[in-house]
Amino acid sequence: MKYKFYCDENITKKLQNTIKRCGFQVDSVRNRKLFGIKNGDLITLINSQNYTLVTFDKDFLEDDFSVSQGIIILDVNPNRDEFTIPLFEKFLNLLKKDKIDCTNRKIVLNQDFLSKLIKK
Repeated sequence: MKYKFYCDENITKKLQNTIKRCGFQVDSVRNRKLFGIKNGDLITLINSQNYTLVTFDKDFLEDDFSVSQGIIILDVNPNRDEFTIPLFEKFLNLLKKDKIDCTNRKIVLNQDFLSKLIKK
């Protein structure tokens, strides 16, 4: 698979397992016990290992943060697994079908984003 994901500390274990179950490689701040890592240090780590970042942290929209494999910022309210997981599963299915390219992009993932993709 082209993408491997790195989950920020605000991503639940259930969502991380969903990514793995969908056939993607996944690692996380939680797995590496890097809680409290600064955003800049996280970006350096992710870039060195070619991960796509998954986070709820909108601070990553700032220009200072760039990941060659992309950043996916989840924008789901309420922020609970029963809403986040189905949305992310749809996103992963589109990614598998090459309907989305995350490379060098910051994607704010919400229902509107997916609806626009599905209409195409």
